[in-house]
Amino acid sequence: MEWKSDYVKYDDNKIHYFHGNGNKKPVILLHGAMDNGLCFSPVAERLSEEYRVIMPDARGHGQTETPENEFSYDLMAQDIAKLIQSLNLEGAQIMGHSMGAAMTTMVASKYPELVNRIILEDPAFRTKGMSKIKMGVFKFLAKLILPRLFKGTYEDLVKSCHKRSPTWSDEEVQPWAESKILFREKNPKILIGLLEDARDWKEIIKNISCPILLITSDKGITKDKMAQDLVDLSKDCKWVKIEGAGHNIRREQYERFMEEVQNFLEP
Repeated sequence: MEWKSDYVKYDDNKIHYFHGNGNKKPVILLHGAMDNGLCFSPVAERLSEEYRVIMPDARGHGQTETPENEFSYDLMAQDIAKLIQSLNLEGAQIMGHSMGAAMTTMVASKYPELVNRIILEDPAFRTKGMSKIKMGVFKFLAKLILPRLFKGTYEDLVKSCHKRSPTWSDEEVQPWAESKILFREKNPKILIGLLEDARDWKEIIKNISCPILLITSDKGITKDKMAQDLVDLSKDCKWVKIEGAGHNIRREQYERFMEEVQNFLEP
């Protein structure tokens, strides 16, 4: 499917997004770290039958242009709020993966009037800050490893992804590889900004008034205890655990994932 490419501009920011046609109810898809909007393509194609799908590139990712060294969950949530307001996406439903799931909770917490319901795919929640020693080690490793992590041509990246994730479809691997080529051209230090942006996600969940669908897996990063805590702390949260998947649940159990998503979204 061909997606249209556009920008929303505000202040010194230029937020890039892909989107489909029509005046249907909007669904916004927020990708994980080092991905970009098109990494949600297989999900977007299915949802586009009933919804207007919007796939932004987060700041520091894809084609989004943002001021240098201005990177935090608050700012990323502000970007999505400005996109919703600029495009008049009334009653938006938002789904996010990993970093994108954390962004989704920030948008729903800070801008409740803009969001009808949210879906969290194995969210990347950190409930406390990293020690100075651990942060120093991570910064050193990030500078050393990240530039080498996705080196090589597009074909090299496709081959390595197929080897590491043999259950992923070609429709998943292609945008994944393309997103890594775009990301390695950016400053990898943006990931350090996320680790330094520690906050109490439990308090954020408490402040969300709209319905939540939390999707985890048996091999993901969101453990059962945290998932249950989120259910207990939220006003309205359904938790689904999908077996046979890791952190990239939709890429490894697509049909099961889509069943839960489509059952939860408002028609």
